[in-house]
Amino acid sequence: MPSRAATALTALLAAAALSGCGGAEDVADAPGGTWSAALEPTAAWAGLDPQATGTADVSSTGSTSVHLAVAGLRPDTAYMAHVHDAACDEDPPGGGHWLADPDGEDATGNIIELSFTTDGTGTAAATESTDLVPDDRAKSIVVHAPDDLAADEGADSNRVLCGDLKAE
Repeated sequence: MPSRAATALTALLAAAALSGCGGAEDVADAPGGTWSAALEPTAAWAGLDPQATGTADVSSTGSTSVHLAVAGLRPDTAYMAHVHDAACDEDPPGGGHWLADPDGEDATGNIIELSFTTDGTGTAAATESTDLVPDDRAKSIVVHAPDDLAADEGADSNRVLCGDLKAE
C-alpha cells in the first residue's frame, strides 16, 4: 500500500500536469511565441533547385527576431523571405504575406521580411528584428527568388522555399 506522502505527491504531480491542459489555447491566441520551420523547395522549384533547403526560427515577445539559414540556392543571388498567412500546401504555397494590420497595406512596416544574398556556394544566413509581433494568422515562411530569375528559369512562381511554422 502506498504511503500518504507518495499518494499526495502523485496527486500533486497529476494536478500540475492537468493544470497545463487548456492553458495552451490562451497562449496560442496571444500574440508572440516561438516557432520554427523546415524550409523545402516548392513544387515550382523542386526540379530547378532540388537541393535547396533551409530553416527559420522566429522568437517574439513584445518584438520579433527571425533567423533564417538556407543552402542549395543559386550562388550570389539576392532573395527575399516573408512570414505568410497560409500553410505551404496551399495554392500558392504560403498564401499571402502575413499582415500585422490585416486591413493595412501589404508593404514594409506591415509585413515581416528578410532580404539576403547567397554566397558563392548558394548559402546564406540572415536575422531580422522588428516591432511587429506575429499572431495565430502567421502560418509559414516563404523564400522568394528574384522575379527575373523565376522568368529566366520558366518557373510559374518566384516561391522557392516554404516551411510551415511549428510552435515550440
